[in-house]
Amino acid sequence: MRLRPGQTVLDLGCGSGRALPALRAGVGAGGTVLGVDLTPAMLTAAARAGRRGPAGLLVADCGRLPLPAGAVHGIFAAGLLDHLPQPRTALTEWARVCAPGAELLLFHPSGRAERAARHGRPVSPDDPLAEPNLRPALDATGWRLAEYEDAVTHFVARAHRRVRASRCGGSPGG
Repeated sequence: MRLRPGQTVLDLGCGSGRALPALRAGVGAGGTVLGVDLTPAMLTAAARAGRRGPAGLLVADCGRLPLPAGAVHGIFAAGLLDHLPQPRTALTEWARVCAPGAELLLFHPSGRAERAARHGRPVSPDDPLAEPNLRPALDATGWRLAEYEDAVTHFVARAHRRVRASRCGGSPGG
């Protein structure tokens, strides 16, 4: 994720926290790693797996994060965005908590076509992770898509928090 020592990174929808040690390695001992999940049982599983050490664990809705604006330098979200009822609302909230230039990494260990086939359905043109849907959603919520790869073996979309004045006349970076 191109993280640097001392930065703050979130794993949204962290589940059992498998990505937390890698995120800790990215920000070092002086950085902050928060695993965020709406399900207390998942955070309990993360703690039992010994992942509380590399990260703080926080029960929270990823659409209403209890964090100040601009406090985060990176967000990792694996298999999350397409499960949210309002993806654009979440992307807007994620942009709010991120500093200008922060990185967002959307990931899944299989591509969209493979996941659709596994569920016995075709790939939907309405899928929020389809590039024609994701790019404008990111653009409208304060992000710039920098990389998009939907392969059989994985899905990766990397975006950066834009650095510009808000359309609403609010704070920079909006």
